[in-house]
Amino acid sequence: MKNTIFSFLTAAGLLFAGCHQPDELLPSVSRNGINSVTAQFVKNNSEGAAEFYGEFKGYPAEGSDEITVEIPWFYPESSDDVVSGKMLDKMRISLNLDDNVTVDPAVLYMNLNEDNYITVTDQLKQKKVYKVRGRIVKSKACLLEELSLPSQGLNAIIDQETKEVSLIAAGNIEPCTGTYRLSYHATISPDPATTVIDWNASPKLTVTAYDGVSKTVYTVKKEVPAKVPTGIRSGSQKNLFVSETFKTDYGMSGTTNYTLGILGDHLLICSGESEIVYVNKLTGVKAGTVNMGGINLGGGAITSDEANHIVMCSIAANGASQTIYRLDHVTDTPKEVMTWSNATGGKIGSKISIKGDIDADAVVTINCWAWASPANWSSFVRIIVTDGVWGTPEKVTIAGCGLWNGGNVDVEYLSTDITGPYFKASYSTNGAEWIDGATNSRVAFIDKGANDANSNFANVSCAVFNKSPFVAVFGGSHFAYSASRAILLDVGDRNLFSGTFDNTKAKIYASTPKYLAVSGTASCDILLSQSSDGYYLYLYWIGGNTNYIRAEQWDCVDK
Repeated sequence: MKNTIFSFLTAAGLLFAGCHQPDELLPSVSRNGINSVTAQFVKNNSEGAAEFYGEFKGYPAEGSDEITVEIPWFYPESSDDVVSGKMLDKMRISLNLDDNVTVDPAVLYMNLNEDNYITVTDQLKQKKVYKVRGRIVKSKACLLEELSLPSQGLNAIIDQETKEVSLIAAGNIEPCTGTYRLSYHATISPDPATTVIDWNASPKLTVTAYDGVSKTVYTVKKEVPAKVPTGIRSGSQKNLFVSETFKTDYGMSGTTNYTLGILGDHLLICSGESEIVYVNKLTGVKAGTVNMGGINLGGGAITSDEANHIVMCSIAANGASQTIYRLDHVTDTPKEVMTWSNATGGKIGSKISIKGDIDADAVVTINCWAWASPANWSSFVRIIVTDGVWGTPEKVTIAGCGLWNGGNVDVEYLSTDITGPYFKASYSTNGAEWIDGATNSRVAFIDKGANDANSNFANVSCAVFNKSPFVAVFGGSHFAYSASRAILLDVGDRNLFSGTFDNTKAKIYASTPKYLAVSGTASCDILLSQSSDGYYLYLYWIGGNTNYIRAEQWDCVDK
């Protein structure tokens, strides 16, 4: 009995002991307690309320009781707007603290022109006083971020780890100037924009930061590097330029039918009538206007072959004559190639495509349509060029394809072999169609994506790049609620040419959809082109009714 009572009392004592307040759990190691200080500029809006902008951080250094918030000399850093000391008089402050850490006094604003003292109490209840202050600093950034030689059609590859700049060229590069992009407010010596440089001699370029002290020296090398086995190098995609105001940028006023072509170092943009401008194909900077010599395409189109020629065509109704022109240099005037009487039963000429060389062998396709509801048209015009001689235009009908009833349709062959594949896109099928050239019938199809129903996927372009075939399609905004986006497809395996633009395994690139205000007609185009040395693949697309143009680049350099 005594043993039982003793056991009960022992257990009760343990129970009551378990009800004591638990000991505080503490980390085995106490850290700084404070990880960073973030400062923002303060301004009052039109209603007098405080607004905050910019974000600048300071960090506690090991063994130091000072936290310095560095604020750039210019803000925004891309501008020439100098930060004044007065802007530091009152800055919004936020602190990044460890758990269970307190700061005294509470902080909301600081004058970072002065010393500000805060006491940080960490998890172990240890206190440390920090001095917080701001400092306006000149940038130490000194990178060469881009280098191009527009006159040579070269766009350098820059290795920031080795500080080597590679210009991909098989032969000698003519001494010339170049364009470049640096870290903000940095300078470069010698300056490629003003100095004619012998790029074959492995010149060195020194980039100096705005602080006048930090420097990076780059060595430029002319190289003929190895290529990846086939196709595009993974990770090589690069945006060349983009504009959502290209009509203003280039001084264009046409609204009819915007189409594209490449001629040497220039991208040509035609508004469908008598207006063609040419811009640098790497930078998008306008270089001039083509003298059309009184020619008006009347809503027609331009394109380029694979040998540095522009071809353009006029619009022609059934029974009317269509004229085809060529342009061999941006300073020339277009010359007539042929005029023929359109007897297709439909209207022709709002899209034209070429594969090959019009001075040798080529296949030319021109779109064709007739209005009907529901849509019932499935034919286009084909012209075969042999040894530079243009053949008789012929009407080709596609079996089993998506039908169309307007000029928003585009057809292009992958090669000059008319028994090989060609590709078609049209509104309102809004997909990409693979056509067997031997049978002129559709054999594969990628359907529109979930949000593409009211887009205008009626633009297609093909290229064989580094032994791999690619097809690009573009859906230009057709209505106020339609998406504008470009998609690049690898067509090396027909079995992958299926699904939708959202999930097809053939897709290797899709631009972010743009929902842009629509004005004018649904005029748009897409163009795949490659550099003469075969190392770069360029993709251009334009929305004439959305004022949008964009250029992307890939390469096949084995890095």
